[in-house]
Formats: sequence, C-alpha cells, structure tokens
Amino acid sequence: MIKNIILFFIFLILPNFSLACDKEDFLKYVSAEKNRCIALQTIGEINKNKKNLIIFLHGDLSSGAKPPGKKGYWKLGNELLSKNVNFFFLARPGYTLDSGRKSYGSYKETRKAKTNYKWEKLELVAKAAQNLKEYYNADNLIMIGHSGGALTSATINSRVPKLIDKSILISCPCDFEKWRKMRGESVYKMKTSPHKNISGISKDSHTIIIVGKNDINTFPILSKKYHEILISKGFKSELHIIEGEHSSSSLIDLSKIIKSYIN
Repeated sequence: MIKNIILFFIFLILPNFSLACDKEDFLKYVSAEKNRCIALQTIGEINKNKKNLIIFLHGDLSSGAKPPGKKGYWKLGNELLSKNVNFFFLARPGYTLDSGRKSYGSYKETRKAKTNYKWEKLELVAKAAQNLKEYYNADNLIMIGHSGGALTSATINSRVPKLIDKSILISCPCDFEKWRKMRGESVYKMKTSPHKNISGISKDSHTIIIVGKNDINTFPILSKKYHEILISKGFKSELHIIEGEHSSSSLIDLSKIIKSYIN
C-alpha cells in the first residue's frame, strides 16, 4: 500500500513520463513517446482502415524553407492521393511545417549531420510512424523520403524490421561517408548510414530507389551502390535513374513511378 502511494506521488511530480504527448490527435500531432510530439500535415480525406498509410519525410531544409512547400512536396503528395491512401507529411525532429506546427527537438541540431542523423532522432520518427500505423489500422506503411528523409527511412527499415512495408528513397545519400567525400566535405563515420544498416531489413520489405541522373548533391552512384548491396544480400529492391536533378520537383515522372508501387 505504501509503495503504491509513493509511486502515485512520483507520477504526479514527473508528468513528462507520460507516453503520449499532450497534443496527440493523430491528425496534427502524433506521439513519439515521453511527451515528444511529432508534427503532421495531411492531404486528402483521412479515415481509419484504409489499406495504405503513406508517411512522407522531407529532406534537410534551411531556416527559410519549411515542408511540405506548395511547389515541391505538396504537389507530389497530391499526385499520389487515392481512395485507399491516408497521406501524412511528417516534420522530422527539430523542424517546423509550413503550417507552423513544430516537431520535438532543436532546429539548431538539424544544421549539423552529427546531431541531425543520430539514431535518437531517427527513432522518434520510427515511433511516430508505428503509432500512426496502429491507430489507422493500415495494412501497409509506405514511407517516402527525400534526401535526408530517404536516409532516415532506409535506416529505420533496418533497425525497426517489419515496420515499413515499402521504403521509397528519393535522392538518397545512402553511403554517408562517400557522400561527404564526393561533396568535398569533411569525412567522418556515421553509424546510421544506410549502407551500414542493412542486415535487419525484413525480407518482406520492398525498397524502391529513385534518383535524378543529373543529381550533383546525392549522386546517382550512391543510389546505385545501395541498390546493388541490397540485391546481393537477397533483399527486394528496384532502382530508377531518371531525368532530373536533386529536388523532387525536378524529377520527371516521379509520381508516375511511385504510383506504380502503391496502388
């Protein structure tokens, strides 16, 4: 009895130990546990029991740009809508959506790869995705990531097996160290680089990799090498090197390719 009373008072004075964030409504915010809210933006009609749940992860953005953006990600999202899809843009930790909703975390930490790509940050995205998938009772979670969002999706797909059914990687820096070297930047090891996180991927998961042949940020060779590693280890992977550059809006027939895998 005394033990129960003590635990009760501990709970009262430590409210941040709550598993669900106080803003969670599964439309504007979803919990990533420990009172950490992840901001969401929807497109189209959202209902439970739709077959497919699409979660879109944006790339690394400067302070002047906020996802989803009317000309880029937002346009792509609208092109992917169907009656069988619930579609969510998700603000990665530290970022603010163009609606003004902000995800848990410091924007300052998004400016440095060493803090932006820590597993602690990527894991928050995984937990938020798991909560959405369970709440909406989706048969398939399709996670689409662009650039830094692609790195996030690819790594989650290995570290949290069976969460993602289809991982669609657009303009992926899938070998972090080689990416830094090719860009002429300082090179250091990154534990969350996708090319180091492969063994845990579920054999049932399907990876679709799309990159512009003129991408001089996340060069096509990075996507090609990642695809080849997946295939060599018996994982299901498709590679599309298409007309375009780094931005999703520059990639010709991007939505057509993605739709062929989600309908």
